[in-house]
Amino acid sequence: MSPSRTHAPRFWLLCAGFVVCGIVTVLPGPLLPVLASRWGLPDVQSGGFFAAQFLASTAGAVVSPWRLRRSLPGGFVLMSAGILLLAVAAFIAGPGAGHPLALAAFALIGLGMGLSITATNLTVGATANDRGRRLSIVNLWWGVGALACPWVIAWAEHSGRLRPLLLGVALAAAAMFAALAPLLRVQVESAPRARTAFSSQLGTLAFFAFFLFLYVGVENTVGGWIATYAHRFSGFTLADASLTVSVYWMALLASRALTSLALCKVSESAVLFPGLVLALAAVAALVLPHAPAIVLLAVAAAGFGFGPIFPLGVSRMLARLSDHRQTGWVFAMCGSGGAVLPWLTGLISTRSASLRVGFAVPVAAVAMILVLALVENAVLRKPEPTPIPVAQQGAG
Repeated sequence: MSPSRTHAPRFWLLCAGFVVCGIVTVLPGPLLPVLASRWGLPDVQSGGFFAAQFLASTAGAVVSPWRLRRSLPGGFVLMSAGILLLAVAAFIAGPGAGHPLALAAFALIGLGMGLSITATNLTVGATANDRGRRLSIVNLWWGVGALACPWVIAWAEHSGRLRPLLLGVALAAAAMFAALAPLLRVQVESAPRARTAFSSQLGTLAFFAFFLFLYVGVENTVGGWIATYAHRFSGFTLADASLTVSVYWMALLASRALTSLALCKVSESAVLFPGLVLALAAVAALVLPHAPAIVLLAVAAAGFGFGPIFPLGVSRMLARLSDHRQTGWVFAMCGSGGAVLPWLTGLISTRSASLRVGFAVPVAAVAMILVLALVENAVLRKPEPTPIPVAQQGAG
C-alpha cells in the first residue's frame, strides 16, 4: 500500500491528544510541593523529577521522527503507564520506595511526551498548504491543557481527589492510545531516501534548533519568573502575583487562536514579525520599574506576542526540509532552552541582586529571535519545491 495522507489521524483527534500532552507536560510543577511534603524531600531531590522528565523527553524527541507512526500512539501509552506508576508511588509506596518509583514514573511520562509531542507537530506540519495555521491551532490546544493543569491539581488536592484525578489523566492518555492504535497496523511501503544529503540540511536544522531553543527558553523564563517579579517590584500580593501567570498564558492562547484566523488572510511573515516586535517591546518594558497596571499590560502583551512564534517557526523549518527525520534534534533543543534560559535568568539575578537585571536574558533572547527571522531568507537555502511528506517517513 503506497503512503498517503489517508493514513494520518484526524486533525481533531490530534488536537484532543495535545490537550492531554499539555496537562502532562506541566504536571511536575503543581505536584512537586505535594510529593516533597509527603516524603520530606529536599529541593535537590525534588529537582530530580524535572531532570528525569526532561532527559527522557529529549530522548523521545530524537527518536520520534524516525518511527513517526509508532511514536504517536506509543507516546500516549507510555504517558498513561507513567501517570499510573506515579499514583502508586504517591499514594501507596512509603518514602523509601516512593521517591525512586516517582523518578521512574516521570521518566516514562517524559519519554511519552517526547514521542507524542514531536510526532504530532510533524504529522500536522506534513500539510504543505495551511501548515502554519494548523500548527497554531494544535499548539493552542496544548496550551489549554497546560493552563488548566495547575488549577485542576489545586482543586483536586484541596478536595482530596488527587488520586482519582491522576487516574482520570492516565485514562485519557490510554484513550488516546486506543484511538491512535490503528496507525500501528497500517502497512506502508518504505519511503525512498531523501535526495538531499543530511549535510546539506545541517545548516537549516542548526538555524531552527537555535531559533526554537531561544523561543522555548524565553517563553518559560517569562512564565516562570513573572510572578516573582510582580511580587518583588510591583506591589502585588503573592496571590495577586500568581494571577499574572494566568494572564500571560491566557494572552498567549488568545494570540494562537487569532493567529489561526489571521493566516487564512495573510502570510506567515505578516503575523510573525509584528508578534516578535510586540514581544520584544513588552519584555524590555519589564526591565524598568512600572506601576502594577503597566506590568500587567506588559505581561499580557508579551504573551500575545509570543503566541505565533513556535508554530510558525516549526512551519518555516518544515517548509525548508526535504527529509524531516532529523528534526528530532531540533525538538530536543526546544526543551534544552526551557531548562537553560530560566536558570541563566536566576543566576544573573542572584549575582546582580536584581531580577530586573536578570530579565535582560529574555530581552536578549527575543532580540536574537527577531534577528534570526529577519536574516532567515538570506542565510538559508530556498525551500524544497516538493518535500517528502512526513506521513511517508519513519513508518516502520
